[in-house]
Amino acid sequence: MENSYEETIDKRRVHLRPDTLRDPAPASLHLLPCEVPVNRPTPVGRFFTPAIRLGSDGLEASFRGRSLRGEEVAVPPGFVGYVMTEEKAEVLVVKQDDHEREEQELEEPPEALERDCDRFMGATASFSSFTVWGLESIPGPDAKLRGALSWPSLAAAIHAQVPED
Repeated sequence: MENSYEETIDKRRVHLRPDTLRDPAPASLHLLPCEVPVNRPTPVGRFFTPAIRLGSDGLEASFRGRSLRGEEVAVPPGFVGYVMTEEKAEVLVVKQDDHEREEQELEEPPEALERDCDRFMGATASFSSFTVWGLESIPGPDAKLRGALSWPSLAAAIHAQVPED
């Protein structure tokens, strides 16, 4: 028998707002070799305005006195990158008379949204490339990012139809 934790995991759903994917503004993204232990909106442009120089080994910049080396990385062909943010759940408000309201409160919708289990995501920006930075050197070909970006072509090759001989 499943415990309540497993039941909660089964209930989690992410709802994508397709209308936000139609025409999001383009964004300039930088993947920095650091961790920020906060996850909330902030005016990044006030604190991080990169003075990027073209060096002999690629892009050069500094962050809080540390030397950064980077390069521009393209999103795989046929794909688009999106900056996604979580949105608040919408509540549908309908005017109706008191009798209908009482009947509706007694009935439970077939797939009711659960406050802690349903998440709504929307695109706030799009990108076709981004800059990846490393401390003192450009991240190498073994970086996890490279593996993630090579996956679409690998998946296409694995699932391609093999001609019969």
